[in-house]
Amino acid sequence: MKKRFLFILQILLVFAICGLMSTPAMALDSFRFYRNYAGDQTFAVPQGYVNSYLLTATTAKTITIPTGSRYVIFAATADIWVRIGTGTATIPVGDTTNGTGSELNPVCRWIEGETQMSVVSAYAAKISITFYE
Repeated sequence: MKKRFLFILQILLVFAICGLMSTPAMALDSFRFYRNYAGDQTFAVPQGYVNSYLLTATTAKTITIPTGSRYVIFAATADIWVRIGTGTATIPVGDTTNGTGSELNPVCRWIEGETQMSVVSAYAAKISITFYE
């Protein structure tokens, strides 16, 4: 759990340093840092645009990415394999060495310009996918 927190913290710091956080008027919340009452920067993000899905074991689900989304955060009750963009997520049964494999349990990803993603799990699972501008 500590490693996962540190990984998310690193991602947030990279976004802040690169100046990738903006606040245009959109239906999606911006992915940005906040300051607490003492003026210290915190690492909370707004609620975001959350979609929840039920996965059937070994059946891939195609998900439409909301227009204007730039970042996505995943959470699931079981291991999930994700493929962002065109193509179907698959559970590996052998080596994939051409860059088209699915990613196991991604946490936070940049998805600007993408219109869909695919998710699959070896088990029945509940997932939440939170989108940010």
